[in-house]
Amino acid sequence: MASSAHKAPKPGGPRVAIIGSGFSGIAAAVALTRRGIDYEIFESAEGIGGTWWKNRYPGAEVDLESHVYSFSFERSDWTRTHAGWQELQAYLQRTADRWQVTPRVHLRTKVEEARWDESTATYRLRTEDGRAWGPYAAVISAVGFLNIPLVPPFARGETPFQGDLCHTSTWPDGLTMDGKSVAVVGTGSSAVQIVQEAARTAEDVKIFQLEPNWLLPKNSRDFTPLERRLNRLAPVYRWRRLALYLDYDLRQFRSGHARIGGRSNTKRKEASLRFMQESLARRPDLLEHTTPTFPFEARRTVVSDTYYPALLDPKVTLVPFGVKDLTSRGVLDANGDEHELDMVVLATGFDAANYLGNYQVIGEQGRSLHDTWNGEPEAFLGLMVPGFPNFFMMYGPNTNSIPLVHFYEAQAAFAAGLIARLGSGKRRIRLREKAMRQFNSWVQGRLRKTVWAATDNYFQAGSGKVVSQWPEGPTAYILATKLLRRWAVDVD
Repeated sequence: MASSAHKAPKPGGPRVAIIGSGFSGIAAAVALTRRGIDYEIFESAEGIGGTWWKNRYPGAEVDLESHVYSFSFERSDWTRTHAGWQELQAYLQRTADRWQVTPRVHLRTKVEEARWDESTATYRLRTEDGRAWGPYAAVISAVGFLNIPLVPPFARGETPFQGDLCHTSTWPDGLTMDGKSVAVVGTGSSAVQIVQEAARTAEDVKIFQLEPNWLLPKNSRDFTPLERRLNRLAPVYRWRRLALYLDYDLRQFRSGHARIGGRSNTKRKEASLRFMQESLARRPDLLEHTTPTFPFEARRTVVSDTYYPALLDPKVTLVPFGVKDLTSRGVLDANGDEHELDMVVLATGFDAANYLGNYQVIGEQGRSLHDTWNGEPEAFLGLMVPGFPNFFMMYGPNTNSIPLVHFYEAQAAFAAGLIARLGSGKRRIRLREKAMRQFNSWVQGRLRKTVWAATDNYFQAGSGKVVSQWPEGPTAYILATKLLRRWAVDVD
């Protein structure tokens, strides 16, 4: 990384608040650094890393390949094809250190409100401790959309259960499954990772399945010493990253991965069925309970090399019912049977449609962003909403797609490029209402043709509107952030 990439903040230039220090927050910080824009970051956790600071349950690792799940400006000597949480958190900390982001981060500082001041055309923040911060010429929200744990009603507040109880995203340091009778509630992406570790160390494991998910092999492994030596070469690293990017881009072209009959959707469904049938051939009872009835890709497709083998382990039991309550000794399943347990792990996901649900944004005329959305989050390119000038969202509504980091970098460049235009009498960055209407009309028109609109899933708001997904590949999105900016936004 060349030192010339770092630019000292311009005297009298705009000052920006970034909320969140995970992948997207660091992407925003680097984009601002490259333009010589001053900023500071607010992070509610005790360390840098976002998702990879908070999600530290046994077996936690990324579902995307390490090379494509990394910044274009920061290579790493990855040890695995799919990095675990420790390696990812260390990578983010190292990136933050090298780009001089770390000294600008306020840890254990939770933002509760960002409020626009029309008289000064700036934002002021209020944090959980009651302290006021600012003014800031702009705010970049980098809190992601998988940050509010979805805890079932039976596990909220005080419970009668006498054993260990936790959600995967709040795994306490030192908590172990060794020698315990463990329940895993859920069968999604975090659940299958927990199951592989529980099967290895627990005395016995029960998986409580509300409904099966489609699953594909992950092909995760350690890199060989030769591969690591080659990966340290910049051209090799960039080629691996580009090849993975192109594969994901082609897979998602014209929503081919999310349309029944789409080429990608059809091929991957066939591969999923083949993987299931080959893995569980000697257990027809498991085949019956693990075959989904909803369309392929209508919910998040799980990737795992270890889940089906774990189901064949004699000490692992798949319970084809959800949990309806906790007792002092364990859980009651939906069939009314009690299961005695030492530990219950809630792998129940997140309140994904509740964008920015952990703080308030107040824009022009004192209007709340959540009131504006009225339960159906939407934004232009997931980034801006009319009536909330100088406010940007990283990975906002309708931008959930892969590869994630390419989206983060495109969004960061969009925001930094507009913020750099502030000054010399220009104080407001406003999204045009027409741009918002036309963009979201196009997005929803495309999404209505996908399987995401046909099945209940966490991609939807309560109304059934798909509020998280992007209906195309990354190239279309990246080009849109570059080509539509002047058409959609006024800076005055």
